[in-house]
Amino acid sequence: MNINTPANFIISGGGTGGHIFPAISIANAIKKFMPDANILFVGAEGRMEMEKVPNAGYKIVGLPIQGLYRSITKKNIKVLRNAIKSVGLSKQIIKDFKPDAVIGVGGYASGPVLWQAESMNIPTLIQEQNSYAGVTNKLLGKRCKKICVAYDNMERFFPKNKIIITGNPVRQELLESSDKQQEAYQYFNLEPQKKTILVIGGSLGAGTINKSVLRNMNSLTTRYKNDVQVIWQTGKYYIKQIRNEIEGYNTHNMVITDFVTRMDLAYSIADLVISRAGASSISELSLLHKACILVPSPNVAEDHQTKNAMALVAKEAAKMIPDSEAQMRLIPEAIKLINDNDELLKLSQNIEYFAKPDAAQHIANTIFEMIGCKIDTPKADESAKKEIEKKTENDLRQSQKTQAKNYFFLGIGGIGMSAIARYFNKQGHNVGGYDLTSTALTKSLEEEGIDIHYSDNISLIPVKFMDQENTTVVYTPAIPNNMSEFVFFKEGKFNVLKRSQVLGIITEGKRSICVAGSHGKTTTSTMIAHILYQSKIGTNAFLGGISKNYDTNLLVTSNNDLVVVEADEYDRSFLRLTPYMAVVTATDADHLDIYGSKEEMLKGFAEFTSLIRPEGVLIIKKGIELIPAVQDGVKVYTYSATDESANFHAENVRIANGTILFDFKGINGVITDIELGVPVMVNIENAVAAIAIASLNGASTDEIKNGVKSFGGTKRRFDIKVKNENVTYIDDYAHHPNEIKASIASVRKLYPDKKMCVVFQPHLYTRTRDFAAEFGESLSALDDVILLDIYPARELPIKKVTSELIYKNISSKHKTMCKKSELLDVLKTKEFDVLLTLGAGDIDKLVPEIQKYLEQKA
Repeated sequence: MNINTPANFIISGGGTGGHIFPAISIANAIKKFMPDANILFVGAEGRMEMEKVPNAGYKIVGLPIQGLYRSITKKNIKVLRNAIKSVGLSKQIIKDFKPDAVIGVGGYASGPVLWQAESMNIPTLIQEQNSYAGVTNKLLGKRCKKICVAYDNMERFFPKNKIIITGNPVRQELLESSDKQQEAYQYFNLEPQKKTILVIGGSLGAGTINKSVLRNMNSLTTRYKNDVQVIWQTGKYYIKQIRNEIEGYNTHNMVITDFVTRMDLAYSIADLVISRAGASSISELSLLHKACILVPSPNVAEDHQTKNAMALVAKEAAKMIPDSEAQMRLIPEAIKLINDNDELLKLSQNIEYFAKPDAAQHIANTIFEMIGCKIDTPKADESAKKEIEKKTENDLRQSQKTQAKNYFFLGIGGIGMSAIARYFNKQGHNVGGYDLTSTALTKSLEEEGIDIHYSDNISLIPVKFMDQENTTVVYTPAIPNNMSEFVFFKEGKFNVLKRSQVLGIITEGKRSICVAGSHGKTTTSTMIAHILYQSKIGTNAFLGGISKNYDTNLLVTSNNDLVVVEADEYDRSFLRLTPYMAVVTATDADHLDIYGSKEEMLKGFAEFTSLIRPEGVLIIKKGIELIPAVQDGVKVYTYSATDESANFHAENVRIANGTILFDFKGINGVITDIELGVPVMVNIENAVAAIAIASLNGASTDEIKNGVKSFGGTKRRFDIKVKNENVTYIDDYAHHPNEIKASIASVRKLYPDKKMCVVFQPHLYTRTRDFAAEFGESLSALDDVILLDIYPARELPIKKVTSELIYKNISSKHKTMCKKSELLDVLKTKEFDVLLTLGAGDIDKLVPEIQKYLEQKA
């Protein structure tokens, strides 16, 4: 089909402005490229789309569909009859109009119309505005052709291959509001010299916001009448009541209306906007760079408005007041904010980074592509981006062949980032970076000559890193998109690459031994690196922890192409690697904030195995849930601590006097009497994998035995901090239920008759939410459990997700919850022989204090 050939489109949905206005924007974008397109809207009878769509110049037909009543009532019989009737009417509408495509934007009418269109093999597209998809869209998403979304990680709800991130469309006239101030002041009869607060509770209004305004009418109309004026959209359900309640107030500085028809004019003069946190509202505020206070509606699925708002609050791009507190706090804080020019400016500048001005055009292009209509689409832009990225990667490859290049790291204190920074520093390049906080690791980098600062401030970037031609910027996914230094480098057209890309480039062409797994990979990869490094073979290594043997996470051997790499599954980073040999230690569900489901995570691991070079080797833990997808010629072996059916396993395990010995049996024979340098049960399994890799790479029996025995472990991996006749204190990084279970089991084996206390700091809100029951089970078999608050890392809070979720699932009689700041005092009230601290957050900052206390106590 050619763009000049008119096509027919049905757009269905509505109910609220959050659905209607994006739908109209999509229609306008279609018309922009195909002026003769025939567009028909299908909505729900009696809903606001039946008025707003004709006002925008489009034809609409209504269906007698409505939502179910939540209570048990006979009225739902009529609702179901109307739903069935709407399905039949939808079929007739489609037959009569003969659409080339049907677009659903959410709302009651979307369901029957898209369902019928899909049944009639007509291409359909869903535009999902929110971060949490509704039931109808999730069902429709299985059958529709394309799904346009505004948020990442929507693979939780929809097939990944159908998703396109476009952002949310906004009313086009709003984008043209900047030069309308004079018209706006005349239209609303307001004064240019006064600041304006725009209050909008959504197209239907918001009771809580309205009540807050009513509660503070005296302040708004009397005390502040000389410098503040208000445009107040009440919603049609509230206007009559509000007009009655404001009688007697002098409201000459207020415009009070049920609906602001000229929202473009209202936005143009608004210095501060009070709004719900719906997806469309946030899109509009971002595009118009408006300082705002958000009051998330509590009456939405999965509390997605709070999630929307918190995303902005975390970047200092908006203020947020919970709905439960709005009546008392909202207007007083708005008045305070409207008089703080510096804060208003900061908010308006920061919110700009959330803007996606071309969303409607992107969706229209996707629709045209879906029906085979030729037009320049964003895929061309995506192709251009990939070309730029490819050039940037090639520039990095070339830069490694020369000296005195510059490498600047955003998030340099991360364990993976710091190893790469050290690598380039050892190569003689100029290396610098930023991190949020100073740590022992960043201090060690500074001691090695690396320039680091700890404030997000462009002026702190050393001049030598301002050279666009000779500077490569490396960033971690944990860096916010609107971080000022990150934005500066991206907009300045520097070479900007993810950490995983850089690691992939550094290791390509080398014999990479890549160790992956949802847990166990750090100890296993560090043990492999140590065995090989102290042998005649030698190796390089990029590790995910600090080796206690070498006090670093980077090992370098000159003129050696062997490299051990910890392959991180987070953000699918390990898919940038090209393994010569690979180990997969575990595939327990984790990082569901990235993958959406365990099934998707397993697909990621399978794809990782497909990257192993032909004639390479995969060693996989026996019994884990993974079907490898290796290329022809790749040898696949299994390993296990005790399962004798595995190709590599341990036999004759002996535990005595604080030592563990075992025999290793592999495809080339047996190695007897191997002693673990870190004598914990879980390290038998790690050692079997490490020995298998070392033996396949030519390490001798003596080198293997010496390597395993001299292995000192990794900092924060079963790290024994205190060991005397009174107490043993062990610190461990375990943060997944199965890791915790294994760590506790190892301690029990070593100290079977000792009273044991465990301190656990949960890591990530999503992980706590997804595995609360499993965490509780892992911690239940202890003598005493102390539970700390969740360490959020990169995440924003999730409503009702706290350590309490885990606490409720712990069956142990002796359990305590406390804040991190209270932990030392709580420990002083406890009696124990063995203390184990667990977690991947900042619990390690308490370790020196705990260690000092226990040593003094002894």
